[in-house]
Amino acid sequence: MRAITVQVRAGLGVGRLAAAVDSLVELHPELCRSGFAHIEVVDPAAATDAALARAEAGLDLQAGVLMQAVWLDAGPEQSGRMIVVLHDIVADRMPRILPWLVHAWKQPALVS
Repeated sequence: MRAITVQVRAGLGVGRLAAAVDSLVELHPELCRSGFAHIEVVDPAAATDAALARAEAGLDLQAGVLMQAVWLDAGPEQSGRMIVVLHDIVADRMPRILPWLVHAWKQPALVS
């Protein structure tokens, strides 16, 4: 398992993040062969370690779930962070995932 953290601008919203992750999975189905990636929304003051443990436990090679995400939502006025957790089998693609993800959530079609 590998994880990377990316800053998420204030006010982006879980709907837009979910749409960006869905778009990423559609574009690169090897990231989640089941067609499903889960985003857990967590208050940054909450137990982040527990949320990451759940995300890691949610990775399932047999079921094709190779990517999970935890969004540390700091509210509409402050930027938060999203932690993308990847199964080792796709972790070597991690450097390319972030630019694709950022591009996806900037798309006008994803405006909530």
